[in-house]
Amino acid sequence: MKKQSFLNKIAPWSLLIVFALICYFSQTEKSITVDEFSHFPSGIYNIITFDWRMDRESPPLIKCIPAVTSIITKPKIDTKLFEKEANTWSLGYHFMYNNWNKYKELFQYGRCIIILLGCLLGWLLYKFGTEIYGKRGGLLALFLFVFNPNILAHSRLITIDIGASCAIFLSIYCFWKYLKRRDSFSLIISGGSLGLAQLSKFTAFFLYPVFIIIMCILAGKRIFNIRDGDNNDKPHLVRDFGHFLVIFFVSLLMINAGYLFSGTFTPIGDYSFLSGPLRKISSFVWGTLPLPLPYDYITGLDSQLAISAGNNPFYTSYLMGEHSLKGWWYYYIIAFTVKNPLAFLVILPITVAIWMKKSVAKIEDSLCIWAPVIVYLFYFSFFTHIPIGVRFLLPVFPLLFLAAGNIANTNFLKNKTGTIIISVLAFAYLIPAISNYPNYLSYFNTIAGGPHNGYLWLIDSNLDWGQDLPGLKKYMEENDIKDIKLGYFGRVDPEMYGIEYELPDTELEEGVHAISVNFLVGRPYYLLKEDPKDLVYVDLDYFEKYRALKPIEIINNTIYIFKVENGGI
Repeated sequence: MKKQSFLNKIAPWSLLIVFALICYFSQTEKSITVDEFSHFPSGIYNIITFDWRMDRESPPLIKCIPAVTSIITKPKIDTKLFEKEANTWSLGYHFMYNNWNKYKELFQYGRCIIILLGCLLGWLLYKFGTEIYGKRGGLLALFLFVFNPNILAHSRLITIDIGASCAIFLSIYCFWKYLKRRDSFSLIISGGSLGLAQLSKFTAFFLYPVFIIIMCILAGKRIFNIRDGDNNDKPHLVRDFGHFLVIFFVSLLMINAGYLFSGTFTPIGDYSFLSGPLRKISSFVWGTLPLPLPYDYITGLDSQLAISAGNNPFYTSYLMGEHSLKGWWYYYIIAFTVKNPLAFLVILPITVAIWMKKSVAKIEDSLCIWAPVIVYLFYFSFFTHIPIGVRFLLPVFPLLFLAAGNIANTNFLKNKTGTIIISVLAFAYLIPAISNYPNYLSYFNTIAGGPHNGYLWLIDSNLDWGQDLPGLKKYMEENDIKDIKLGYFGRVDPEMYGIEYELPDTELEEGVHAISVNFLVGRPYYLLKEDPKDLVYVDLDYFEKYRALKPIEIINNTIYIFKVENGGI
């Protein structure tokens, strides 16, 4: 028993250490990705100036946390250039060239903070699972988290996704604790954590309807109890309504505090809304009505709603060889299916069957796990029109891992057959994490034909986010290539990684060409000219003539190498 207790204590910490080591060492082999290029300097700008206009499309919390490392690293950043116009991409280029000699080192520090946030999310998942199912259920949930390629891919990048997933999961956990305890402390903590989630990503807004749905279902249960003669539940209905108002107002206070109350109570008539929903709301209310939220929070939310409406060529969606400005309702279902290990796709129906048959959890457990999953899947499937990455579903992943922890707390593992099935699935689940190191971002399962065929299904942050300049540099050194014609999907200057290059033309020229897979399949974006350092817009068919060529090498599934001689290979 003592040995078993010791193993239970060290197992979760061992898994988290393995997770941190995988994330740290794998990120050293990856270049600075598209969103990192802007998010990190924007976070530094935010904490220096408290000017929330910079990168307002994302709330400040997750950007500012890794930016705290700037206290130690002391990067150069010229804030005066952006006092009139807060352009996050322009800031990114100034930040890169002003800190050229230590640019990569600055990002190393910031990435370490995100890795710690990933570890915190893993620990919360284990704690939540242990409190519901016991240690075995918590360990199973944590195991699925630690070795999931999507979690590993994003837990090492200075982007919003893993930090927001952590904040959203924390909010759900604290709300669950409140439902269990119903005391003042858990009430305030639930409201505070809900506010933190809102400061992490705008999609955390959907926690409000999720919590309302949960409260309504529990209230309905109380009403049925009252009809059955249990009058003790009558005062509880009034109390629950009052408690939700407290949670709401505490979260509102937290949001305002996160923006230092900048522009709070600005009249709605002073806004120039871009999105349809906020335009409609503003048309029905008095223009002098003050909004109890920060100005930049409202304008940032408005920008995101406008972007999610689609019809923007810059956010052209891609799925299975087709392009669209409006997306597909089934995009995220397919993305989830091809971007997760097959073993997990087998574990999920087993999980659902166990929950439907006989869940050991109480109604609060079921609602806090499954209601957010259903609401988020429904929203992203039917109400967003810029499906560009499975990463938007990352907040759902820990909840599914948590749900799967139920397997360890049922009779399924009490018989030999069930134990063998889960053991085999666990081993199969582990293989992609080992075999795809360090290329987790470009992972696709065997249903999709593996990572080499990922472009047939999805692109952008599902496959190519500009992460493989180190791989290209290594290939050039091994093959004694001094200069290359480079069509690189990314923002960072390739010369940062020692790559001498020139831009390829639309007409094929002799030489060695390296083209990012996003461009080959037709993702509109920008190229950085070698001299002068100007941006060139690349439309859907800029690299059309390369599509008929056979590559001589493919770098980490994302950069295709062609050797062109006399107009052909």
